[in-house]
Amino acid sequence: MLPEFTLASAPRGHRLAAIAALAYSLVIIYASLQPFTGWRMSPEPFGAFLSAPWPRWITVDDVLFNFAAYVPFGFLLALSQLRRLSAMAAVLLSAVACIALSLSLESLQQYLSPRFASNVDLLVNSIGGTVGALIAPVFSPQQRPGQALAQLRYRWFMVGPRGDMVLVLAGLWLVAQMHVPLITLGSGDLRGILGFGELFPYSPDAYLLAEAGVVALNTAGLGLLLAAASRNTDFGYWRALVLLIAGACAIKTVIAVLLLDASRPWSWWTPGLGMGLAAALIVLPLLKRLSYRGRSAAALLALVAAVVLVNGMPENPYRIAPAHLLTGRTSHFLSFAGMTRALSDLWPFLAMLFLLLSLPWRHAADPD
Repeated sequence: MLPEFTLASAPRGHRLAAIAALAYSLVIIYASLQPFTGWRMSPEPFGAFLSAPWPRWITVDDVLFNFAAYVPFGFLLALSQLRRLSAMAAVLLSAVACIALSLSLESLQQYLSPRFASNVDLLVNSIGGTVGALIAPVFSPQQRPGQALAQLRYRWFMVGPRGDMVLVLAGLWLVAQMHVPLITLGSGDLRGILGFGELFPYSPDAYLLAEAGVVALNTAGLGLLLAAASRNTDFGYWRALVLLIAGACAIKTVIAVLLLDASRPWSWWTPGLGMGLAAALIVLPLLKRLSYRGRSAAALLALVAAVVLVNGMPENPYRIAPAHLLTGRTSHFLSFAGMTRALSDLWPFLAMLFLLLSLPWRHAADPD
């Protein structure tokens, strides 16, 4: 029987926030320093951008992107510190950390020719991180909203590193849905790097089945990943999975409307996507009955098969990337697209690594 949740169990949430803050900081670093080429000595003194006049080409897109990018980091960082520090100290420390990270990255951009160091970016990043930090105490396990979330986490997922990492991976998967791949939910597409050959020639029917296969395998892999860390695979598990899929659908629609200017917000929903989701939801009730180790092994196999299939599919000549993904309206949009694409491409490999490391683990509820 599930033990009763108490505030003594809440510190697990602080550790989860710390792991998520570390993962998110790596995303910010990647987005700020890509393409990682073009390093050179700056003709201006170090830190000259701090006293430079504000740029004349400040846009709303730039401000919103920088602000929104740092709000989650400040929030997660402050939340991770609330166990050891008072609310005020956690907010101040997190705000300073956000300022320090932004200052470091803007200073490095001064020596990266494709990027532009900006005092406006530093200011907006700092404000975003501080706002996120100010929100965090509301979601502390000692407060009602935070306690409700901690109770859900405690009831639905295992307490410990396995549950923490699965929740972080699930959060990264949601962020990765902001990317617009040629195959919806087709993560792990590294054809430009791996150079895989095509597994079959293009035809509409073959492509439809392959697209459905990619979606089904990725969705089954995600579902089994959740099941591998779930306390049970009944109501809580299905509710978490449905919320993730619904969240992904909402993100795809918002991105289509706001960033891609799509005339049809539901254009990302293809017959292959519908077939793949239906197939995954049919097989998951059977696969989730496996032991904890069995779910981990099945999730690993599903993700490996999905990566092989998505990298071996031929290009669809009737489907092209949206123009905004090729040209971009601002440099920050390109940074955003690059950040989300990197997450989409790397997510299955991060999940595979976790599953490989978790296979030897045992849990008290594991029937093996």
